[in-house]
Amino acid sequence: MLTLTCHRFAAAAATVAVTAVVALTTGSIETGGPLNAMAETVSAPAAAETTATRTIYSTKEGQTGPGHVIDAKLNVNIADAEALRDGRMLAGGLIQKTVQEQLEKEELLKQQAEENIRLLEEQEKQAARAAINCSAEDYNTLLRIVQAEAGVCDEKGKILVANVIINRVKSPRFPNTVTGVVYQKNQFSPVSNGSINRVRITQETIDCVDRALAGEDYSQGALFFMNRSRSRRGAVGWFDRSLTYLFAHDGHEFFR
Repeated sequence: MLTLTCHRFAAAAATVAVTAVVALTTGSIETGGPLNAMAETVSAPAAAETTATRTIYSTKEGQTGPGHVIDAKLNVNIADAEALRDGRMLAGGLIQKTVQEQLEKEELLKQQAEENIRLLEEQEKQAARAAINCSAEDYNTLLRIVQAEAGVCDEKGKILVANVIINRVKSPRFPNTVTGVVYQKNQFSPVSNGSINRVRITQETIDCVDRALAGEDYSQGALFFMNRSRSRRGAVGWFDRSLTYLFAHDGHEFFR
C-alpha cells in the first residue's frame, strides 16, 4: 500500500514539473510565482489578448493585421501633407496669375481711357476751331502771333492775346478769320517788322492757344492790347483817348 502511494505521488510530481517547464518556456507565467496561481490567472482569452497586442507592434508594413492599419494611417497623413503643400503651391500660382491678369486688364483700360480723353480733347479743339472758322492756316497764324506778342509772358498772358484775336474774329468790326485779323494793316507790330515769321513756337504756346480756342477766356471782351513801354507815343495816346481801359497783365494793357 505504501509503495502504491509513493508511485502516485511521483507521477503527480512529474506532471507538475513538465507543466512548469512548458509554462516557463512559453512565457505564460513569471519565474518564481506559484504554479497553481499562475495556472489559474493565465486563461485562454488573456493569452489571446497578449498575442494580439504583440502583433500590433511587431507587424511590418505590407502585412495584414492591426500593425498594417497603423502604417496605412501614417502613409495617409503624409499624403495629405503633400497634397496640402501642392494645393497651396497651386493656389499661390493661380492667385499670382489672377493678379497679373487683373493688372494687365487695368493697364489696358487705363490706356483706352487715356486714348478716349485724347480723342475727346481733339474733337473739342476741332469744334472750337470750327466755331470761329479756324482753318489749319488760321491755327498756325494764331500760334505765331501769340508766340511773337506774348512769348515771354506767362500762360494767362498768352491766353489773353489769343482771346483778343478770337474776340476780333467774332466781332463784326474786324475780318471774320484769324489770318484776316492778324494781317489786317497796321494792327500788330510782329507782322509789320516780320518777327511773326521768325518765332519758334513752344509747347506752352500751343497749349495756351488750344485752351483759348476751347473757351478759356480772361479778356472781359477786350479787342485791343498794347505794351505801353514799347509802343509809339501816338499809338499810346490813341489807346488812351479812344478806347475803354479794362486791366493790365504781365506787361500788356487791355482795352475795349
